[in-house]
Amino acid sequence: MTELHPKSAQAAPLIVLKKKSGHSGHHGGAWKVAYADFVTALMALFIVLWLMSQSEQVKKAVAGYFNDPRGTASLLGTTMTGTGPDTVSDANRQRLEQLK
Repeated sequence: MTELHPKSAQAAPLIVLKKKSGHSGHHGGAWKVAYADFVTALMALFIVLWLMSQSEQVKKAVAGYFNDPRGTASLLGTTMTGTGPDTVSDANRQRLEQLK
């Protein structure tokens, strides 16, 4: 076996391999704006589809809002009446007046 002298070990060129890692540069943020626009449009589509599946009364209420967005119609009163179990009918209203 041959031994290497310290001088010959120092004289050998040092080879450094550099590997590129990560992204290949700065891409910017334009894709975020495009993605946000896409998600907003998709949400609007689903809201319109959901409104189309509602009852005729809800459709008229939404159409009324878009015809008068300032909401001045609410100052004049509304024609919508509740239909749930908590609705006060005329008979219940009379009983409430008697209880007063």
